[in-house]
Amino acid sequence: MAKTINVRCNGSGRHVNEVHLDTLLQPTTVLRGGPQNAGDIPERFVKPCRYCAEGKVILTREMIKKALGR
Repeated sequence: MAKTINVRCNGSGRHVNEVHLDTLLQPTTVLRGGPQNAGDIPERFVKPCRYCAEGKVILTREMIKKALGR
């Protein structure tokens, strides 16, 4: 079941970006850093805007939990 969230970038154009939660929440390997809980969602994700160079798309933990129904 593919979930998507529509989030506006913080650039001047305020473009709406579609973020797929399946690709965002894939397991990753961390080679350095402290211990992490495997099921814990990070505090926030920052992705570049697909439509402009200056904008960033910021997703918070609360936004992701709300979309997943937790």
